[in-house]
Amino acid sequence: MTLPVVESGNTLAQSRTSVASVSSAHGSLEARKDTDTVHESSDLAEDPDNSIRPADCAFGWIPTLAVMVNNMFIFGASNSYGVFSTYYLNVRFPNTSASTLSWIGTLITTLMLGCTILTGVLADKRGYRLTAYIGTVLCTAAYIFASFCEEVWQLILTQGVLFGIGASFLFAPSISIAPQWFDKYRGLASGVAVSGSSIGGLWFTAATQAMIDNLGAAWALRILGILTFVVTGIMNLLYFRRVPAKPRKTVLDLHAAKRLTFWLITLESFAVYTGYWAVTFYIGTTARQIGGTYHDGSNLLLVLNAGSAVGRVAAGFIADKIGSINILCLSLLLTVVIEMPLWMTAQSLAPLYVLCVLYGLISPTFISLNPVIVATYFDTDTLASVMGMTNLFSGIGILAGNLSQGAIFDKYDRRMQFTNTIIFSAMFILFAGLASLALRYHIIRKGSNRRFLQIL
Repeated sequence: MTLPVVESGNTLAQSRTSVASVSSAHGSLEARKDTDTVHESSDLAEDPDNSIRPADCAFGWIPTLAVMVNNMFIFGASNSYGVFSTYYLNVRFPNTSASTLSWIGTLITTLMLGCTILTGVLADKRGYRLTAYIGTVLCTAAYIFASFCEEVWQLILTQGVLFGIGASFLFAPSISIAPQWFDKYRGLASGVAVSGSSIGGLWFTAATQAMIDNLGAAWALRILGILTFVVTGIMNLLYFRRVPAKPRKTVLDLHAAKRLTFWLITLESFAVYTGYWAVTFYIGTTARQIGGTYHDGSNLLLVLNAGSAVGRVAAGFIADKIGSINILCLSLLLTVVIEMPLWMTAQSLAPLYVLCVLYGLISPTFISLNPVIVATYFDTDTLASVMGMTNLFSGIGILAGNLSQGAIFDKYDRRMQFTNTIIFSAMFILFAGLASLALRYHIIRKGSNRRFLQIL
């Protein structure tokens, strides 16, 4: 059978959105030749060789790997929050509702994504490094302040709000680096960059659990803060642009909002983020419900993040061959098939481990592929604005999804099972899969790419 490759890092056909001109997330060399409208960024000025390098050059892997390391700390906090969630829900605040406690982890990712619509403007105007260093300071302060908190509302403001805003300052420049340095290997580079989030969740989970057990939650937070300050502070120095940024006249791109492509991407992003985090937040509590220990819960998160690290890189590599929208559609639909039967029927730890392996390998591909899709189908001059707008809706999806899941667990599952919570999560991921199929059909119908690949 033949499958249309809706887009690929190797071949991009001309469309009415000038896809061929988009060779990087912040602009191709061709689109930047009119240098009288371009200002030099501080990140280029600090580069000892500040000439514009070609796409796919070896130097691009230096800032890409720096992003990967920083993503360990940006997303490590949210991907390993299940350890804190299990501890808060069962030990420190057992009489506090799950929906209330879910505000902490929810706000981390919601604000990290949602605020990029503003922090992205700062990154373009003042440079990647300055923006990233603001994030480093805020995230460090959030950890330190949280370590002295005694009430849930205090943790919501520090570990949730302050860290989420700080993470947004780090994330805004990070999301743009890999796509702008690569064209042919854009999917692979984006997969490598975002794999840091899973690798961070992997060692963050083990380290956090060990520190809580041996030093207590307060010192666990302080040590994470110190590590964040030191490591991201060093990695920020390696945030180089490939080309200067064009000044943005507006935060929102209303022209892009008139395109169906934009709304299909936004709908898919909103829906998948609404349902995705249920496994991360509640798999540890599920382990406890069937007779496991706190360590069983953290081990499940370790397996989940390990699978995710492999899956994100593999998804980017495969996407360069057969198209990122094709991989996105397949992974979202398979996630539903995996999540519902394995989680809903689990009576022992074995199916939970199988769930975490498969869910980690397959489900998070959207995190690495969505930025590639946006970079492929939107013009360089509007790309940063479009990325910020889609991230805003993703953040809203996280907020709506995580709070709803906590309320469902409290009211309908009565904190004794997760049947209704699982159904809620899976149905939104299914909806995201259908939206991605609609996006694929829309792109093919518009003739953005007519290359076909033989699938055996």
